[in-house]
Amino acid sequence: MIKVLLLLFFFPIFFPSLAYAQTATLSLNPSSATFNRGCAQTATIVLDTGGVQTDGTDAILFYDPTRLTPTTIVNGSIYADYPGNNIDLANGKITVTALASVTTPFTGKGNLATVNFTVKSDAPTGLTQVNFDFDPNDKTKTSDSTVVQRSTVKDILNSVVNGSYTIGSGACSAGAPPQGGIGTPSGAVSSPSAVPSQTLPPAGSQDLTYALAIVGSILTILGILGLAFL
Repeated sequence: MIKVLLLLFFFPIFFPSLAYAQTATLSLNPSSATFNRGCAQTATIVLDTGGVQTDGTDAILFYDPTRLTPTTIVNGSIYADYPGNNIDLANGKITVTALASVTTPFTGKGNLATVNFTVKSDAPTGLTQVNFDFDPNDKTKTSDSTVVQRSTVKDILNSVVNGSYTIGSGACSAGAPPQGGIGTPSGAVSSPSAVPSQTLPPAGSQDLTYALAIVGSILTILGILGLAFL
């Protein structure tokens, strides 16, 4: 019993990052930009665990459906599985749920997912927000954005960086966002991923082809000479 009490006493002292860690952040990249009417735009959800091992993350975003239409969610590679991605067009809500494998937690900073948007052609100009659903004052809440510490149910999400975008009426940029991810909303059409064209290798060896051509030419000449001597 004494050993157990000592362990409970000294564990937070020698391993504070495990006992009291609340250092993770979720942010949108870019956090500010101009999104022009009728154009395709992207926002990447970036996770920084603050050096703590994590078993999974829920990122929940709210946006203005009168201005933006999410088309697809493209998974990042920091977690093994993305079982709960969803786009709720009616309520202006985006959900990304990612889980680590049993043997490989995620630690560090990386792209959780990328959301592809289309700006409505009749969107009101001016400022619009894409905000994380996050309550810093209620760590027991499970319906908002969370980052779960490894081998616990502890939410270590400490802060978020929301997106603030200006809806403009200029021309679309030349770059196109990645398409064809999972999480396409019902009724929405996403462009298929571009399939690179493949050049097939030549059938047979080019040197062999040249050799056969030369032999054929020699045989033809010998045949002609043979006919001349008849």
